[in-house]
Amino acid sequence: MTVDHVARQAAERPDATAVVHDGRVVSYPEFHRDIRKVMGALRALGLARGNSVAVGTDDLYLHWLLLLASEGLGIGAGSFLASEGEIGTRLRASVDLVIAEPHFPATGSRRRQMITPDWTRGVLALAPAGEKVASTAPEDPVRLLRTSGTLGPPKQVMVLRRMHEALMAEGIACFGLNPRSRYLQSMPLVVRAAYDFGSGCLRMGGTLVLESRMDTLAAIGVHDATHAIYLPAQLNAAVEGLAADFVKPRELTILCFGADVPRALHEKATRRLATAVCDLYGTVEVGAVSVAWGDDGEGLGTLWPGSEAQVVDEQDRALPPGKVGHIGVKTPWMCERYLEDPAATRRHFRDGWFYPGDVGLARADRKLKVLGRADDLINIGGQKFQPAALEAWLVNREVAGDVGVCSLPNQDGVEELCIAVSGVRHDDQALNDRIQGAFQQTGRFHIARLDSIPRSPNGKLQRQRLKEEVERVLRSR
Repeated sequence: MTVDHVARQAAERPDATAVVHDGRVVSYPEFHRDIRKVMGALRALGLARGNSVAVGTDDLYLHWLLLLASEGLGIGAGSFLASEGEIGTRLRASVDLVIAEPHFPATGSRRRQMITPDWTRGVLALAPAGEKVASTAPEDPVRLLRTSGTLGPPKQVMVLRRMHEALMAEGIACFGLNPRSRYLQSMPLVVRAAYDFGSGCLRMGGTLVLESRMDTLAAIGVHDATHAIYLPAQLNAAVEGLAADFVKPRELTILCFGADVPRALHEKATRRLATAVCDLYGTVEVGAVSVAWGDDGEGLGTLWPGSEAQVVDEQDRALPPGKVGHIGVKTPWMCERYLEDPAATRRHFRDGWFYPGDVGLARADRKLKVLGRADDLINIGGQKFQPAALEAWLVNREVAGDVGVCSLPNQDGVEELCIAVSGVRHDDQALNDRIQGAFQQTGRFHIARLDSIPRSPNGKLQRQRLKEEVERVLRSR
C-alpha cells in the first residue's frame, strides 16, 4: 500500500522531497511521520479497520494525510467539496465519521469531527505513535467514490485494496512514473484519477506538488512539473491562453479524460505545452480501460493490459469485431457493484462485465472506439446524431473553448439543435459562420453563449443541466 512505499522511501532516500505544498518542502521522513500522527488521531476517534470516513478540507496537504492514513488503517475514505451542498448528502450519511472544516456542508452526517486550526495543529504536534498498518487484506476498503451522474443520480462504489493495487501497478508503468516525477495535483480529490496518480507518484519516490496560490499553468512552470491532469476543455483554454513568449516545459505528460481530445487540440498542446498528451477512457466503476497517445484519425484507443472490452447488441449478444453496439468492459481493478443500489447494479453489472451506457466498436487488435452514449442520441427530423461527435467537430475547428450540443423542442414540439459555447473569441456573425457549414443537414440550429459548459468534477458533460442552461438563455432573448 502507499503508506508502506512512503516508509520505504523515507528509509532509503531521507533527503528526497515527498511533497511541495504552496512552496513548503516536505521530505519523505517528515511526510511519513505526519501520516503516522494522523493514523493515531483517527484511532483516537474510534475508527478501525472496515470503517469509512468522508473528508472535506481545502487544505490539500491535510487532505492527503487523512486519505493515506485511512488507507493505512484499512478505512474507506471518500472526499467531498464545500460547493457540493446537498449532492454529498448520501456520502456523508453513509460513513461512520465526517471529518470536515466548518464551512463544509454537514447535511446527513451522523457523527462529525470538525477540522479547526487548533485540531490540525494538535494532531501534527503529536509524537509519532508508531502506528502500523492495520491490515493488508485484499478486501480492505480504500476509496469511497461517487459516479459523475451520467447513468442517473450519482451512485457510490467502494474501491478495495486488491483493486487499488492492481491499478497502481499498471498506472505507474503506463505513465512512466519514477523518482524524478513531479505530479502537480490539478484536479480535486473527489476525482478518482487525482488520488490514483498522486499515489503512484509517491510509491515511485516522486514529488507530489500541491499548489493553491496560482493557476495550474503557472504552477507547472514554477515547480517544473512532469505530470498533470487536464480536462480537454481546460487544456484547450490553457493552450489558447499561452503567451507568445511562453517557454515549453522540458518534460510534461498531460492526462486527459472525460471527453475526446480532438486532433487539433492534441497537435496544439504537444507543440506548445506538453511532451505527450494521453487521452484516457474509463469510468469511476472500472477505472482505466483504454488509452490513446495521439489522434490517429480514427478515434481509437488501446486497451490497457488486463482490461477487456466487448460490444453487444440489445440482447447482450456479442457482436463481431468492428461492429457498432453497446460497450461492455472488464478490468482487474473494477468495482463489482453499487453500494445500496441493487437495481442499478443489475442494470450495469452483468455476468462479470460493466456496461457504462456507451456505444462503440472493438477490434481484434485490442483497439476500442467510443462513439458516444446510447441515451444521448439527438433525433432531428428523423436523423440521429451523436452529440459527442458534433462537439468534437466543433472543438477541432476552434469554434469555442468548450462546446455542448443538445436539442430542445420548438413551439410546435419539433426538436431543434442547440449549440452551447463558452470561451468564444468571435462575434455572433463570425461564430455563426464557423458553425453553419457543418450543420446544414440538421436544419435550423440555435447558439447559446454560456459562462461555462456544465461538467462534473471528472469532466463528464452534464447534459440535463446543459439543456436547462440553454433553455434559460434562449428564453431570455
